[in-house]
Amino acid sequence: MRVTVRDGFGNLGSVGPRRLSLVPAVIPGASEVAALADPFGPPPAHRNPNRLDLAEARALLDHGRFHTEYQAIVHSRTGRTAAFEALARFRRRDGREIPPARVFSVLHADPALLLRAELTLKLHQVEHAPKAALFVNLDPDSWSRAGDRHRNPFLALFSSARTRVVVEVTEALATADAVRSQGMISALRGRQLAVALDDVGAANGLLSFDAITDAEVLKFDRSLIPRMSHPRSRALVQALVRMCRETEARTVMEGIETTAEFVLARDLGFDFVQGFLFRDRARVALR
Repeated sequence: MRVTVRDGFGNLGSVGPRRLSLVPAVIPGASEVAALADPFGPPPAHRNPNRLDLAEARALLDHGRFHTEYQAIVHSRTGRTAAFEALARFRRRDGREIPPARVFSVLHADPALLLRAELTLKLHQVEHAPKAALFVNLDPDSWSRAGDRHRNPFLALFSSARTRVVVEVTEALATADAVRSQGMISALRGRQLAVALDDVGAANGLLSFDAITDAEVLKFDRSLIPRMSHPRSRALVQALVRMCRETEARTVMEGIETTAEFVLARDLGFDFVQGFLFRDRARVALR
């Protein structure tokens, strides 16, 4: 016969006919002691509601916690809406917005998940777009992972869209990943799809001769607006705008938030403008 007993120190023992064996009780670790000592304290780090990792990024796609913001691109002379840019937006379970740059930074750690995200977002953007030319952003790395210039789901999607699609390539990416960018641009142009060079003049960009000459549209970064009071900066921007006009490329000034900035962009010779000043245009177009 065997009987289980507990000694005065909380240890379990089993008593048999011939022996007594003691099994030490489990001693909690330091973190468990702290949790027991202060059960109403702050949540552990692994429960941080602001954390964003690959699991949360995957959940954004699985549960459809994303949408598209369409920003109007407006003709600087007539004031008419000429096109829209599709921008991905993400939200947490409680509805709080997550900065897109932060989401894509996490996604880059998993190329397969990044490709899935790009395909999912582009399909959503094209399917729900207003009836106007549509600018979409595409990472050359995702493009190359999806296929080649002959078989690529992005090519199929953009070529079959009911509206004209213009593919934006960020200037910094076009410079840093020149080989993939050139391959993507060549394939897009082979399908008669226009290419726009985004963030021209941004602080982290370098003016690439090939990228500028290959693009049908140059989109200038909004960080240039306050620098237009500097004579050399203003002269450089005007020279690029003039070059685009002479080569039949189009120019867009991004980040226009006030009427004064709109007038400045028009006076500098930009063909189109884009920014918060025209935030209601998409809402009207989507009705």
